Amino acid sequence: MKENSLQGDSAIVDIMQQMGVKSTFTAQGVLLTKTPAQESFTWDFTDCPDLAQTIAACAVAKGITVTMTGIESLKIKETDRVAALQAELPKIGGELIEIESNTRYVVRRTTTPATQPSIETYDDHRMAMAFAPVGMVMPIVIEEPHVVAKSYPSFWEDLKKVTTVE
Repeated sequence: MKENSLQGDSAIVDIMQQMGVKSTFTAQGVLLTKTPAQESFTWDFTDCPDLAQTIAACAVAKGITVTMTGIESLKIKETDRVAALQAELPKIGGELIEIESNTRYVVRRTTTPATQPSIETYDDHRMAMAFAPVGMVMPIVIEEPHVVAKSYPSFWEDLKKVTTVE
């Protein structure tokens, strides 16, 4: 991730700002700082659909309601990622509901999460990586964690390097 990246996924900086995470680019990398979060917001994922799963899982974990558009293509990825989110988000106390057919969805927290939920990955690397940050706020099991090898073989090792600075 670079400060002036042209990649669609660089939208994560702006999305996470609304979720209470400020990104400051430094010579060493990116410093993440906790800031006040929005209670709800709307985001069009047309140019960055692969971020939707991570945002959905993090939104539920943080109790933020997100209205999503531009995620239609998730239904035809490695798995039907919309259906996968609809099956797995309840395990962490949330839901993804379709408000307008193939157009607009809402993700939100609905209940208290299960004790140490077990998240199915559907042999999809992005499902594993999307739910991994939830483990920072509650115990969680990611089934088939090896699926990350498709796109990011060192994901779990790199995640272990994340530290908290108060």
